[in-house]
Amino acid sequence: MTADHWTLIALLAASTLVLRVVGYVAGAAMLQSRFWQRVLDVFPGCLLTALIASALARGTPVDWIAAAVAVTVAITTRSILLTMIAGMATVLAAGTLL
Repeated sequence: MTADHWTLIALLAASTLVLRVVGYVAGAAMLQSRFWQRVLDVFPGCLLTALIASALARGTPVDWIAAAVAVTVAITTRSILLTMIAGMATVLAAGTLL
């Protein structure tokens, strides 16, 4: 390997170390802020909502029916397991019938 290769490896290693240290310091500082704590608390729900919305945007009518059934079950039972079962059962049943 040439000197250029070793220089590249050293620069990549240094940049990786800097990114890790900055991430650790920034993460520790963010956890001290009440604002960022609230943002990070709701982030998983926002991410899941965005994924579902983008899937429904290009989804079929069966997907929309299953989503409506899943939302109804989620609101009435507050059970994640029943919601998933109802949504999947709807996809299977509607896919068979339509």
